[in-house]
Amino acid sequence: MDNQYQAESALEQLLKNDSLNESEKQALQYEVKKTMGLDDLNLEYLKILYRKFKNPKKGDRPLKIIEEGSSLVDTNWTWAHPTATAPAALMEKFPICQYADLKKLGLKGEAKKAVLWVKKMQAGSGSSITRDTYLQEMTGKKDIRIGAKGTDLYGNVKGKAVTLAELQILQSLADVKEGHYAGVILHDIVSSETEEAIKNIWEKVCPLTGLTYKKMISDTRGMGHSGSTFQAYIPTIDEQGNLSSKRKAPGGHALFGVDALRVALNEKLRPSIASNLNLIGVVGNGEDLSSGPDPLMVEWMVREKIPVAMVTTSKTNIDLKGGQMAIVPMSDDKFYVSMIEKAQADSSGQGKLFETLGLRSSDREAFFNTNMVLINYAIIIPHLKKLINEVGEQAFFDIVAPDLILNIKKQKEDGKEVKYTQLEGAMGTVFLNLDRYFRERFGQGLLYILNVDSKERTRFFSPIKTAFDYVMQFHSDRFSLDEETCRMINKRPGELPSVALKDDSYKDVKNTLDSFQGSKILDLDSLELDGIALFEGMTLSGRLEICIPSGGIVRLKDKIKSHKIKDVRLIFSKEGKLESEETL
Repeated sequence: MDNQYQAESALEQLLKNDSLNESEKQALQYEVKKTMGLDDLNLEYLKILYRKFKNPKKGDRPLKIIEEGSSLVDTNWTWAHPTATAPAALMEKFPICQYADLKKLGLKGEAKKAVLWVKKMQAGSGSSITRDTYLQEMTGKKDIRIGAKGTDLYGNVKGKAVTLAELQILQSLADVKEGHYAGVILHDIVSSETEEAIKNIWEKVCPLTGLTYKKMISDTRGMGHSGSTFQAYIPTIDEQGNLSSKRKAPGGHALFGVDALRVALNEKLRPSIASNLNLIGVVGNGEDLSSGPDPLMVEWMVREKIPVAMVTTSKTNIDLKGGQMAIVPMSDDKFYVSMIEKAQADSSGQGKLFETLGLRSSDREAFFNTNMVLINYAIIIPHLKKLINEVGEQAFFDIVAPDLILNIKKQKEDGKEVKYTQLEGAMGTVFLNLDRYFRERFGQGLLYILNVDSKERTRFFSPIKTAFDYVMQFHSDRFSLDEETCRMINKRPGELPSVALKDDSYKDVKNTLDSFQGSKILDLDSLELDGIALFEGMTLSGRLEICIPSGGIVRLKDKIKSHKIKDVRLIFSKEGKLESEETL
């Protein structure tokens, strides 16, 4: 019997047998952790996902949007009101705070009583952005090891090239030096793909100070570094419904939501701070330089004693696919907060409706999930202890278990195609499920929605999902970087262009930089490009549609009389001849 099979057998026993005594459990856990390379967190997370897979909660049905003519007696669905169309009476109960209202109140100084514990999700290398050639040119090295998604790309501070991972450290140093908070403690979230790259950042010499980032943190009063959380590859489910190590995969970013609650149950897992201070946990996207709160948000968490806040932004026409918040009515005038994903809407035949929610003239705002979560540990710990005392630890983790995403993958084995199901979960559903239980069991919620309007959006949500996102943020006239705070400034607040670059070459950072080098996009509203175009020296405005046949490359300044193009559709031949020009 090989070691992997032994470990799988031990794990199956651990998950299925409730009659094991403590020593038997520890022996099985030791075997699993040793062979599969899982620490306590990843083993607990695997157990949570597997139990949910084997024992789906009774009564849980897929969400479906309530619209005019919906047959609510159809019990195949859980019926949900998106915030864009929910009844006014229900919205009055919805637990939301608008960031704009916090701005009206202004700062009162209570953020200075908080220590931020900042965790940026840097466990993925980001296959959607190719950057080998770009990094070779930036570093002068031929052998490149890709780091965390987006964070190995460079910005420019005072004439020095600094990676996004470094910029996030510099942001926190600036916050502490400005006295915004009592302190900031940084914590890395890594995987086998990114662990080495993130570890090396701390030993790297900052080009602005001549000191390593580790030294800069240790020399700054109020700053700290609490180590790292590792996301392991976990076994998947084979065609017979059993755990298998023949294919392993990460289990999604719900791991970090589970971890954020798990540390609340164990003081030794949290950083030690003064008793008169509030520890505010922050989890955000690693590839997003803006994915952190400001003092207004933190002050609100402290002043209003908010246990958990999910940060959303008002949906715009570039947010057609991401999750958005909804309200699910229950009996006895109760409700719970949920989130509808695009895949769910597609499965119920409501994909088109989902995309238009919040964008129609008759709708109110739709709240788009940013993947930033704030946790007030002083407030949430007593609630969680109360729950643990009532139901026990295993039942607690089953309550907060994320909604499962069953990601089916195929691979060849002995010449045959075999299917495996990867068990994954999204972080937001961990906190939503906790909140739902508290509403159902105790009649009170723990979670609030903190919504940022479109004017303030890029201060808190500017993910780098594509190579163009990076070029726009760091190599265009659309954004600039504040060299003191290391935060981005949107030169056209409230507006972001909708950009569809259909040729695969635009997945590559160098190709995209070359294509848009020296162009101006401040007034660009949308760009749909089919083919490859070089925009060097061009000013792009309004709505643009450009079609170039496959295999062709067009340098626009050689083909257009004016170097400014606005609200136009251009169609070229494969040879680069302008065949059609139509005003949009």
